[in-house]
Amino acid sequence: MTKIIRIVIADDNVEFCEILREAIDSEEDMTCLACVHDGEAALSAIETLRPDLVILDHVMPNLDGLGVLEALRKLERRPRVLMLTAFGQEGLIQRASNLGADYYIMKPFDIPTLFERVRQIADPASVATAFQQERRRQQIERHVAQQLSILGVPPHFKGYTYLKDAVTLVALDPDLLGAVTTKLYPAVARMRKSSPEKVERAIRHAIESTWVRGNLDSIERLFSYSIDANKGKPTNSSFIARLADHVRMEMLAS
Repeated sequence: MTKIIRIVIADDNVEFCEILREAIDSEEDMTCLACVHDGEAALSAIETLRPDLVILDHVMPNLDGLGVLEALRKLERRPRVLMLTAFGQEGLIQRASNLGADYYIMKPFDIPTLFERVRQIADPASVATAFQQERRRQQIERHVAQQLSILGVPPHFKGYTYLKDAVTLVALDPDLLGAVTTKLYPAVARMRKSSPEKVERAIRHAIESTWVRGNLDSIERLFSYSIDANKGKPTNSSFIARLADHVRMEMLAS
């Protein structure tokens, strides 16, 4: 029989909690015991319900996520903790880890990825690996954002955000380039609550604007050997592929 992962959600966004509760309860191997919206209520629910895992937001009223982690250290039976944060500072991440967070994930995220992490955390042998994977993803995302800025991709365009997500995903999993329409765009769309068609169009618009108004020297250095000279601008796929490859090489060299 499959072990049911018993979960408490602690996040001050009521709508988000209800969406997540419904998604959890639709999974065969998970159940949501409670949704709470401040740190003190989280501690009370954890002590009373004794969940296997807590999905814990960093920013909450009364007591924040780090405060909850500190209090959990005093419990005899401590649940596993998946920390949610909208901030990617190394100091915050390290402090959460030192206080006992088993894993952290950056907002926004797609629910299938969250559930994959929940299942990993529920398996003690995979916790360290999961933590390292998320840290690597955030490092790649920072490198991607730096490169988009250097190229002059307009940061206020929706396509900028979609490009950052797409290049990060491909840097982590190059096989996605073989399924840009069927896997990559839908994955970005889920993360940003959009549609694959809107993702594709916004990325195309951002690339076209960059080719007209971006940093021409940087564009020439990065793309001069990777685009069709007859067409000029790269396709979405070739732009994402070239940038993802550049970021991977840059990280290897650092």
